[in-house]
Amino acid sequence: MRVYRLAKEKRGHYLADDLSGNGAALAGGRWNPRGMRVLYTCCHASTAVLEALVHMAGLLPAGGFFLVTLDVPDAAFEAAYQPQLPSDWDDLTRDPPSVAEIGRRWLEAGEQLAMVVPSVVCPSDANLLLNPMHAEMANVRVISKEPFKLDPRLFS
Repeated sequence: MRVYRLAKEKRGHYLADDLSGNGAALAGGRWNPRGMRVLYTCCHASTAVLEALVHMAGLLPAGGFFLVTLDVPDAAFEAAYQPQLPSDWDDLTRDPPSVAEIGRRWLEAGEQLAMVVPSVVCPSDANLLLNPMHAEMANVRVISKEPFKLDPRLFS
């Protein structure tokens, strides 16, 4: 299965095709508490763009973005953990602690490589979270890393 990430790159500091999940561990996220590594990916390239846009505060960022395409084994997607969503999973004002707790439990259990959840910015699309500490992460491959230019009309 192909999944996508839109990631910024700063040579000497971090690479767009880094699969370590360190960025999510530093900042924490909707589905992971700070300090726990996870790799956020999207099942559609367009959703990856939307997911990145919500973090840009309406400002066109300087270059350095790449669309990274990953190949995740189909079996990992089929066996992905699909959590029961709490009522506040899509709260737009904050990252709900109940949702980060789901991610914490999934990561600590270490049973599945992937967890599939709906995208908050487009709930009909799915995001696939990957546990970089899982043994099957060795089977995840970067297929491509292409420079990606954000359309300035998105910011007008």
